[in-house]
Amino acid sequence: MAAPVVAPTRPRARAGALIAAVLVTSALALGVGLAPRPAGAAGGDRTRPVLLVHGYSFSNDTSCAGTFDRMISQMRAEGFTGPFVRVGYYSGNTGCDVNLRSWGSVGDSSSWKTIAKAFSQYVYSTYTARGIAVDVVGYSMGGNIARGAVYGSSIRESGFSAPIRVEDVVTLGAPHKGAAWYTSFCLWGQCASLKPSSSDISWLNRNGNPQGVGGTDFTVIGSNADSVVSASSATYMTVPVERKVVYASVPHTGSSNYMGTPAVVTRAGDALALLGV
Repeated sequence: MAAPVVAPTRPRARAGALIAAVLVTSALALGVGLAPRPAGAAGGDRTRPVLLVHGYSFSNDTSCAGTFDRMISQMRAEGFTGPFVRVGYYSGNTGCDVNLRSWGSVGDSSSWKTIAKAFSQYVYSTYTARGIAVDVVGYSMGGNIARGAVYGSSIRESGFSAPIRVEDVVTLGAPHKGAAWYTSFCLWGQCASLKPSSSDISWLNRNGNPQGVGGTDFTVIGSNADSVVSASSATYMTVPVERKVVYASVPHTGSSNYMGTPAVVTRAGDALALLGV
């Protein structure tokens, strides 16, 4: 798979395709570099619904609002006018707009693949069946849920919906190839489904770039300072190199995590707004 672009937390804009190519090539040669804003990022479609899926919680009480509201506020300021939908799946979720427990047999210890089945059912019934395309942001395990929903529905695997119309997906610190080494001590439940050796992770990687109805563009974002999901795991998809972005110092959790770092939010928004880039 192509090596990701390594970036500081303040990426510089690029002027055009030629300059972008030079920047990416230089970044790969040096082992450090920039995550430039894609050409044309100031425009694009910022009107589609954006579904935001949170990550794993040991205590099953994640706040969707606490996870995503800063990101939503910044994206609103950067021109997004469509609805933002905060998606949860735990019994103790707060500040969410929808809970996937209403869309499938989801429990607090359910694997992320089981949750992905429910997410596909929600997206298909609420949007795809009505001819509406959506964008998705998946944080941590939420990225696996989003990718898994696109993949499982595309092959019509049991429990998943019919194929769903997801235009763009951005994953933030998602364990595409599994989470950190300490998940090897998880012997059952949701945590075990995040182990690099788990059957669910192996299933996910049968297709490095699954496609929904009409095509889906994935952008995968990680960080060298993420102690929960390595940068190599966070970018483990078969997507163009400009859609693999690695930051130098963004942590997985805390106030300066992916959703709390303005440069990351801007880069994610640009990826959602563009068609076919």
